[in-house]
This record gives sequence, C-alpha cells and structure tokens, in this order.
Amino acid sequence: MASKAIEVWFKIEKDSEGYPQSQDWEQLWTWPTTSGFRVDNIPFFANGIAVGDVISATKKDGRFQFDHVVRSSGHSTFRIWLADHVNCEYAPTIIDGLQGLGARAEITLHRLIAIDSPPECESQVWEYLQQGLQRGDWEIQVGFSPD
Repeated sequence: MASKAIEVWFKIEKDSEGYPQSQDWEQLWTWPTTSGFRVDNIPFFANGIAVGDVISATKKDGRFQFDHVVRSSGHSTFRIWLADHVNCEYAPTIIDGLQGLGARAEITLHRLIAIDSPPECESQVWEYLQQGLQRGDWEIQVGFSPD
C-alpha cells in the first residue's frame, strides 16, 4: 500500500441560501488503505464526513473525487462561525479550549473554525460549543455526527 497522502475532492452541497458561495469543491488529504482512503483533514464545508472515515473515491478529470463513506470512524465534525463582536485574535484561545477537551480544530477565513471530535470527548465538546452559542459568541453547524 502506498504511503503517500492523496488529495480527494468533495463536491460541496450548498444550503438554501447558496452558502458557501465561494466554494464548489473542498479537497481533503487522505491516506490510502486496503479498503479506500482514510480522511486526515477536518472538513470546513463538506458534510457527512469526519476525520478517520474510510471513503471510496474515483479518479475523474485527473483528480480523485469522493464517492461514499465505506466505514465511519465515529468522529464528529462541528463548525463554528465567530460572531462579529468576537475579536478574531481570540480564535487561538477557543482552539486551545477545544484541544484541551480532546478535539482537533483549525481556522479559515479568520472566523470559521472546523472541529474534529473523537467519540470519547464529544459530549464535553458539544457542551463547550453550546456555552459559546448561548453567550452569542458563535453559530454552530454540525457537519457530521454519528449520533
């Protein structure tokens, strides 16, 4: 089996308002396995996928494109969009808080934080996210949860 990471492209399903307007595709790094490709990145826009999932992809137009999930990892993908009143410089503190609970988190566009939550810390991560929502610090989107 190859030990080189492979980029797989995911078609973005837009919401009823056409969001995200600037994204039609999201590419995620994966690792080849005997049954497909294991997702290594936290999805910022693609739904129905999480870190550690094994997926099927087909090479089309010179790139691998997502087909379906072969095996779920049990991880959840959450996203938060920081409210306008939250200083973007506070984002590393939010990410540190999430990592302290056992999650992984990354930021893009200065305000969008993607979160990978393993099953063993999902309830603590969800509680943390709900607290920020109640304070009005962010909006929450569930990209995928096995529950």
